[in-house]
Amino acid sequence: MTYLELREKVEQQIAQLPLERLSLVSSFIDSIQPKNEVGQKQLRRLSPIKRSKKASDLLSHSGTWQGDDLLKCLDYVRETRSSTQF
Repeated sequence: MTYLELREKVEQQIAQLPLERLSLVSSFIDSIQPKNEVGQKQLRRLSPIKRSKKASDLLSHSGTWQGDDLLKCLDYVRETRSSTQF
């Protein structure tokens, strides 16, 4: 079925619908159409995050371990990590 044939068929079906069913069709069409609201913020391009190239630059974000479960956490990581292939 071509686009024009399908459109004609849909128009004929819509013309025969009672008002309450026509309202349902209208609501359905509204729900599947993309919404371009005026109040909706447009996505804008942001400049890329500039990342440092040295691991030592990350030290400013690091701290000391708080707690007494470091060994337990390390054991958990060793037990649950999967092998990786590069």
